[in-house]
Amino acid sequence: MVKKTLSLTLNRIIQEAKADLLLGDIYLLLEHAIGRGKEFIYTYPMYSPTENELDRWEECRTRRLKGEPVSYITGWREFYSLDFKVDRFTLIPRQETELLVDQVLLRRPDSLLDIGTGCGNIAVSVRYHLNRCLVTAVDLSVKAVQMARYNANRLLGQHDIRFIKSNYFNELDKVEFDVIVSNPPYIKSSDIDRLPIEISSYEPRIALDGGSDGLMTYSKIIGDSQPYLSQAGKLILELDPELLGGVMTIAEEKNYTVENVVKDLGLNDRVIVLSP
Repeated sequence: MVKKTLSLTLNRIIQEAKADLLLGDIYLLLEHAIGRGKEFIYTYPMYSPTENELDRWEECRTRRLKGEPVSYITGWREFYSLDFKVDRFTLIPRQETELLVDQVLLRRPDSLLDIGTGCGNIAVSVRYHLNRCLVTAVDLSVKAVQMARYNANRLLGQHDIRFIKSNYFNELDKVEFDVIVSNPPYIKSSDIDRLPIEISSYEPRIALDGGSDGLMTYSKIIGDSQPYLSQAGKLILELDPELLGGVMTIAEEKNYTVENVVKDLGLNDRVIVLSP
């Protein structure tokens, strides 16, 4: 434990914490604890935090050592260069999911449906860059819908994104979209408890669990989506690389054509683009 003293500097805190925590996590938690940005920490390494700031740092450090994700401790996660509010009712956005936004923006749709919006990171990021795109975002969780709406209001100001509590397409009107996008749950049910504790014990299981084979949500989305796609519309989905073959089989069975498979920075198959 860090000794609480007003002579304790940021530099010493960082050096001592490196024994237990990743450096990136240390900076994010320190920013949160002292209420100042990374630039301040870099510029004033000899700054001595107040007693209240040290208390907050110790709380953050303890929570992280127990396995709680940094984003749930701070309440924020950066995605597509925007800061999103998150909590334990929403999946933490991942860097690889930015590929979904890339693929949507490449097509510059006039309308978009985001299925399983979570904190709203995909829907809001698209609307931020395409201010004429009519965006609808759905999620089964009321808490997630509330968080997504909060992020949209904070990042976009006045906006026309429609946030709807819905299980997939159930509560939607019969309208067509140029693009339907989703980062669906795709972890096999039996694999969830073997994931790192920061995922298995903290993130919402409903946002992780893809059923016994990981393909349950793909079958539902691909199977039910065609009536909601315009004639030249695209269905863009994130996936686990190991599920690519299974997703392609479902797509073929539902009369979809695979337009593209996009690799992430690790050269893993991460996004599939389907055409009806």
